[in-house]
Amino acid sequence: MAGKSASSGKIRAAVQVGPKRIELREFDRPKIGPDEGILRVEACGICGTDIEQYSGHLKLANYPFIPGHEPLGIIDEIGERAALRWGVNVGDRVAVEPLLACGACEHCLSGSRTTCSQNMSYGFTSTQLAPSVWGAYADFMYLHPGTVLHKISAELPPEIAVMFNPLGAGVRWAVNAPSLRLGDTIVILGAGQRGLASVIAARAAGAGTIIVTDLAKASHKLELALEFGANHAIVADREKVVERVTRLTGGRLADVVVDVTGAIQPVIDSIDLVRAGGTVIIAGVKGADTMTSLATDKLVFRSITLRGVFTVDSVSYRQAIQLIESGAAPLSKMRSAKFGLASAEAAIHRLAGWDGKPPAIHVLIQPNLD
Repeated sequence: MAGKSASSGKIRAAVQVGPKRIELREFDRPKIGPDEGILRVEACGICGTDIEQYSGHLKLANYPFIPGHEPLGIIDEIGERAALRWGVNVGDRVAVEPLLACGACEHCLSGSRTTCSQNMSYGFTSTQLAPSVWGAYADFMYLHPGTVLHKISAELPPEIAVMFNPLGAGVRWAVNAPSLRLGDTIVILGAGQRGLASVIAARAAGAGTIIVTDLAKASHKLELALEFGANHAIVADREKVVERVTRLTGGRLADVVVDVTGAIQPVIDSIDLVRAGGTVIIAGVKGADTMTSLATDKLVFRSITLRGVFTVDSVSYRQAIQLIESGAAPLSKMRSAKFGLASAEAAIHRLAGWDGKPPAIHVLIQPNLD
């Protein structure tokens, strides 16, 4: 039933106040209405966007803001109408979609929430907008009426359940957006957490051949890609990627190429890696000041589809959660480290490899660790 838990008072949150500056602060717990809720955060995954935000390379929110756009948690308080609309009650574990679409623009009304022209997002909204706690680097997080939630098994360890977000990206970017078909050849450029998630999704969808690339410093990630079902791994700064893919495919090239890197060269290479009539998905964010030159005549003469794909849609999240709950994917092998809320900066440094260790694969914050 809808109602309140015993929790009350202040909410701790890690707040980014500037480039490479995060402070632990307290906020008043919001008073919610019938269409709202409060999430007790169990875990929040960290991805490359968190690193780019923290460094100041990407500025997707006005300071100060609470990062954290991959929330997993327990419904702690919920309004009566929200409980009916979301189909959840106090005590239910849920995965939270980060995007808050307006619900009224042309895109939303046509069913395309991910292209909403006026969207907000958890983890990218200033604390100056009431009720302030818009991110999951916190003990508790506000749930806006426009939130989309997905129930997820309470039997899963939180460090596995929280991977709904990167795996959802893999499902959308590698399978649903390019319409990957049984037996297709796919090249995945980048073996970070979303590249590895793309391997898992492509293998589950029945891809025939999966080829993954990354740099020599990420050789441990390439090895993991092979464990997850990739057929070939290419060290991009030691091998000529286009030549190697051409040999591996007998000159046919790939049906689908997915770029999940933060670099430009993979985008340029992607046009030469895909077959005539194939699809290239660009999902890796490069930064607002980054420009590249594409051989557009190749797109025309070879009828290549080039598509940018932003975030994850609800269908892909649901499919990812089903895959996680099935136990079919060995997601525990992606787990690198977990940190308490007071160690948010250390968590970001760990994922980025700024602590003198090789870059981690998947790092999460669990507020209850400190």
